[in-house]
Amino acid sequence: MIELHGWITIREHYQATETEEENIHIVVSHIKEELNKQLWFHPQIKVLNGEYYMEFTLFANHKNCEVGEIFQLYKTIGQVAKGSYGLIYLHDDEDNSGRQNEFQVFVLAKGEVKQCNDPFLSPFIPVVEDEWIY
Repeated sequence: MIELHGWITIREHYQATETEEENIHIVVSHIKEELNKQLWFHPQIKVLNGEYYMEFTLFANHKNCEVGEIFQLYKTIGQVAKGSYGLIYLHDDEDNSGRQNEFQVFVLAKGEVKQCNDPFLSPFIPVVEDEWIY
């Protein structure tokens, strides 16, 4: 099973200047164009107190096209809006790289997505669930 939770704050760039978000509307329009290209994953860009953001959750039986689109969009946002930042928490109990018993954390900051270890909910068994007793 796939369990994925993510959020991203959309910002034009990470340098603090007087015109910090001068072109944010252009950046958001570009991201909306990318969202329209998605076949499966359709999050909404929201705005609160002048800050643009997205949040999303996915539960699926197996890795699917939607998971791929989520990560591609995450990378694209990092490229077009380098000041954006956020997290994706992913648990894939069928992961074939040896990470099936942990949450995988993907951090977006300064235009790059990096994979990190999760110190809070991993290992999934026994932190979140007890081992099955047969």
